[in-house]
Amino acid sequence: MLKFNVDNDKFWRDGYLILKNMFSAQEFATMRENVFASLKGREEGGEPVVDALADRHLQHWVHDERLIQVAKKLLGGDNLAYYGDGGYAVVGHGYTPGKDVGGWHRDNTDRSDLDAPDWKGRYSLVRFGLYLQDHSSSSGGLIVRRDSHNRVLRGWKAHLHDRYLNTGIGDAGVWSMRIQHAGLGRCIRGFPGLPLGPYLQKRLPEFMQAPFPPVERTGFWISYALDDQHLERHCEYLLNRSERLAMWSEARYSPEVIAQCNAAGLKVIDMPARMRAAMAAGQPVGQHKHHYQLPYAKA
Repeated sequence: MLKFNVDNDKFWRDGYLILKNMFSAQEFATMRENVFASLKGREEGGEPVVDALADRHLQHWVHDERLIQVAKKLLGGDNLAYYGDGGYAVVGHGYTPGKDVGGWHRDNTDRSDLDAPDWKGRYSLVRFGLYLQDHSSSSGGLIVRRDSHNRVLRGWKAHLHDRYLNTGIGDAGVWSMRIQHAGLGRCIRGFPGLPLGPYLQKRLPEFMQAPFPPVERTGFWISYALDDQHLERHCEYLLNRSERLAMWSEARYSPEVIAQCNAAGLKVIDMPARMRAAMAAGQPVGQHKHHYQLPYAKA
């Protein structure tokens, strides 16, 4: 039984939810420690960059039953899968607050072609964002463009749909991977409900923008999907992204962690093994650094 509200209607209408108090403050502190232990292993211990399930510091969060239950409730199915899409970022380790500005983008396969397969029916891939510091009145969280998971919004009117995920300690954000969003979001100082997208961040005086939290901004993301045609197409797409080649080439899932996922009701699609098999067969992988349009049969 979930102890927090999951509003399915709002999710499918707006494309995102904030799940209040999904985790305790202590769990967020532990999660933050886990992320920094992983980061230290990479920067000082020579550990490879791998996805969350292959990361010994983070893998147990992938099969957290609360995340799995919420994803199943939102997507309306029990055939939930993890497919190697989990990771983190820490400001100060590749990002500079006040300088680096996130750009608007989507995370699905077909991002602007509304005739493509991604836009046929409900899209069954979601991402959880766990921002491990207080963003209730500070910048550094995510900005989403409400309702953009159902249509392409352009021009100045699109900004009327912008929403800042001002999550607090223990809150989780979850969104459709078809929604338009921007990381490293900002909000107006004293008015955290007013988001500043990339364009306004560069033009509004810094003193008017809410500062980042006093600790290093840390975001941890885990994606899930129903095991269906949308996921298979996305997996095919990811095989040709260069960042996945870097992340999956060294990733290994132990039988024990796969069994733990299965026991929690989560199927594991071993994309690292699939990528290595493709490489061994001489098939092209990791060719694209940026988004590319995956071909499809047009009617």
